[in-house]
Amino acid sequence: MSVHPEEMSLTAHQHIKQYLNSEIRDTLSDDDLTAVLRLSQHLRVFGLLSAAGYVNQANAQKGQVRERTVPVWLSLLGQMISLEELTRENLKEAVVELAKDRPQEYMAAWRRSLILANHWNFWARAYQEKK
Repeated sequence: MSVHPEEMSLTAHQHIKQYLNSEIRDTLSDDDLTAVLRLSQHLRVFGLLSAAGYVNQANAQKGQVRERTVPVWLSLLGQMISLEELTRENLKEAVVELAKDRPQEYMAAWRRSLILANHWNFWARAYQEKK
C-alpha cells in the first residue's frame, strides 16, 4: 500500500464513481457529500481503525446521518484497502488485522487515507447535485 501522490486524485475519482455506480446515480446528494467530508475529518482526528469501527458499530443510533454515512464510508474505505468482499465485518477485520499484525502497513494505509480524503472531498463536491 504505497502512497503515490500523482495517482491519488485518479484513485479518489474512481472510488467516488464506483460509489455512484453502486447507488445507480450520477450525482451525490448533500447527505453523501456531508458523509465524505465527515470521513475526512474522522480520519484526521480519530484514525482509520476508528472509522472502520464506526462503520461496523451495531448500536441503536439510527437516523439520517448514520444511514447516509455508513454506505459512503464502507464504500470508500473498502475500496481504499482493496477488499474483494465488501461488508462491514470484513472492513473491520481487515483494518484490525492490519493494526494488530502489520502496524507499519496500517500506518501507511492511514497516511494514504488522509491523502485520499482530500481528493475524495474534491471529487465529492464535483459530483454533488446541482440545485
